[in-house]
Amino acid sequence: MLNRRFLRVKALQSIYAYHQSESSNLSQAERQLLEGVDDLYKLFVYQLSFWVELKQFAERRIDENKHKHFPTEEDLNPNMKFVNNRILKALDDNKHLMKLEEQYKINWADSREDFIRNMFTKLTETPEYQEYMSNGKDSFSDDKRFLVAVIDTYMAENGLLYDYYSDRELSFNSDYQLAIYLLWKFISELPASFDEFSILPPVYKDEDEDKQFVVKLFEKTVLHADEYMELVKANISNWDYDRLALMDKILIFMALTEFIEFHSIPVKVTINEYIEISKFYSTPESRRFVNGMLDRLSTELKEDGRLVKTGLGLVDK
Repeated sequence: MLNRRFLRVKALQSIYAYHQSESSNLSQAERQLLEGVDDLYKLFVYQLSFWVELKQFAERRIDENKHKHFPTEEDLNPNMKFVNNRILKALDDNKHLMKLEEQYKINWADSREDFIRNMFTKLTETPEYQEYMSNGKDSFSDDKRFLVAVIDTYMAENGLLYDYYSDRELSFNSDYQLAIYLLWKFISELPASFDEFSILPPVYKDEDEDKQFVVKLFEKTVLHADEYMELVKANISNWDYDRLALMDKILIFMALTEFIEFHSIPVKVTINEYIEISKFYSTPESRRFVNGMLDRLSTELKEDGRLVKTGLGLVDK
């Protein structure tokens, strides 16, 4: 579920928090890092549960409308397409999701009459929902297309949903955006064979290896910060080190850790990863600066024999 980029971002957040904190307890910071990774996965599960709750709310409303004293034709013969969405039905029945909801104590009961109702109303007002309900199509691909479009277009900027999670201490802004992307990716790649017995992807692709990666990345970056600072100062030009954004410094320090400590990660992969991360977590000029500094530093480390990459295909040609 959480690929290396997500783990790099979680390490970045933890290193930034560590530098901003007055505490220097490294082991405690490492525990908080791993808790942060688990919390991101928890937020992803909440997002799945949220969609199931929307479906269940729609079903309850359909049933209530049928039992009005004077139901309309629409009340008696409602459009069932949303509640019959194949993906939502599979998630609603999925035993693993139910187990995770129980594990995380997810309960929307306190929100049914306000938050969920409000969210469902806003959903029904979107052009995507209205087109989906009226297009006459009945297929798994159409069900998926609708959900992906709504997640991509509306969920990232949904202040109500973000506030709901924030009030329950489930998220801060960057985690919310990451969890939305995880949801989008999961739904986008979901096969038609997903059913009640399917297992949701785990937190880590390889728990031992990925945990070791993110903890080592965090620890080595923190412990060698002074050494890395001198490396950057020695290679900086037309920039004042003290005026560099803290986030840029951390991104460069993390890349230096990968250069020196992770012999199986290609240099180009490391550089590309931190350039991409800089687009979302630092200043508009960061991409150019980070790219230039990492090219320069990688060249120096190679010449000094400190940058050694091993394994098939990992030696730069």
